[in-house]
Formats: sequence, structure tokens, C-alpha cells
Amino acid sequence: MTRPARRSFALLAVLVLAAFAVAACGGASPHQTSKLFKAPPWTAPEQLSYTLSRRGEPSAGACELKTEPDFEPGRTRLSHHCGKDEFSDDATAVVDAKTLKPITATRTAIDTKKNRKTVWKNSYEDTAVRFEAETNGSVSSTSRDLPKPDATSPDPGWYEDATLLWLARGLPLQAGFTGSYAHVINAGQPRVITVDVKVGPPEKVSVPAGDFNAWKVRIVGGDATYTIWVDERPPHRVVKAVIEDVTYALSAAK
Repeated sequence: MTRPARRSFALLAVLVLAAFAVAACGGASPHQTSKLFKAPPWTAPEQLSYTLSRRGEPSAGACELKTEPDFEPGRTRLSHHCGKDEFSDDATAVVDAKTLKPITATRTAIDTKKNRKTVWKNSYEDTAVRFEAETNGSVSSTSRDLPKPDATSPDPGWYEDATLLWLARGLPLQAGFTGSYAHVINAGQPRVITVDVKVGPPEKVSVPAGDFNAWKVRIVGGDATYTIWVDERPPHRVVKAVIEDVTYALSAAK
């Protein structure tokens, strides 16, 4: 499994599974996928703030997540802004309000120091996703098949990379729950891969926003394991996440 190059600051949702690259990138792996998202736990607009840190770098930037349940009839808009110094990373995904099924997603990464801007766009159809990337005016595009809905691959059996921290909140949060889904990512090399999810018992977690009892959600793809702690109490906000060597800690919620 290949690993992403290190960056000067940590990016959040759209890059959190970038390490889940596999040799066979043409489509999702064949084992069974699951309709993981049970229901949206948010009932009103939200704005969540996170501090980022990594080993040897106590301050690695900050991220802000926004949830807009009434963006359009039947659709929710999920967005994040991450940044530090001359780097910024913004992503927006429009999803079905009940199922989190992705409709479109756009991510923009800017490095003003290197005068570099990259925009990634994902457009979803019934059984395929179209990827587009543009870096400083240079455009490329491709498409990948998505699992067809059937008895072993429900609709949806796939979710957008940019929605990962919302997906974790809508899982059946009970110890021992397991499932798999096709993860769609357009960072680096466009791909659709199958990852496994497991919910562990709640743990005590301390972050700048306070102390929480939080479900421990593990997401595994290849030899990479990411951990997300989801507050036991509704609306089940993500209070902490460890993505490779980067830690995301909730600092404020409103």
C-alpha cells in the first residue's frame, strides 16, 4: 500500500483515507459492502472546530466543519475548511439528506507559497462516479464503476471521502457492529476501494471542548487503521480522530 507524501499541515476529511491506496485502483474490491449510514443524528445547522496536532508538532493547523441540513429540499451540504499559514484546503459535498448518498463533491487545495491550486470534483451517477482534477489550468478526468445495488451491495454501498466524519456519526453505534463499504476518493489517484468499519465500546476522551464518553470507530483499509471517537450523546459529534500521525481534537461546537 502506498502512503501519501507528508504535507506541511494536516488535511481533514477529504484526505483522511488517502493512505488506503491499493494496487488495483480500477474499482471496488469484491467482498460484500453494507449500507452503513443508519440516520442523520444532526437536526439543525452545525459548526464544529478542531485543532490539529502531530508528533513533534503540537500545532499543525485547524479545521472547521459545517453541516447544513436544509441546503436544498432532500439534500444536505457538508463542508470543511482546514488551513495553516499559506496552506488551505476546502471541501464541500452535497448528499441525500436521509442516506448520505453522495451527489457531488468538490475540494480545493491552495498553496500560496508554491502558487499552486488544485480543484477535484466528483460527480455521481447511478452506477459510476466521474472524477475531474484541475491543477493551475491543467485538467484531467476519468470515471470508475460503483457497486450495483443488489442483495450484497445495498444502495448506497459507497460513500464519499469528504463525508467520512459525518458517516461515522450515523453508524449503528453499538459495540461489535461491523460493516464494509466502497470508499470513493479523488485525492492523488482517483479510486474506489472497499474499507472495513468496526465500532468498539465507548472510551473516555479529553479534548479542548471537554471530556466525553465516545464510541471508538475503527476504519481499516489495507494496512492502514484510522480511529474516530464519536460522542455517545446525540447528535453524536466526532470529538477526536487519529489519522496516521495526525490527531484532530474538538475545540468548539455550535
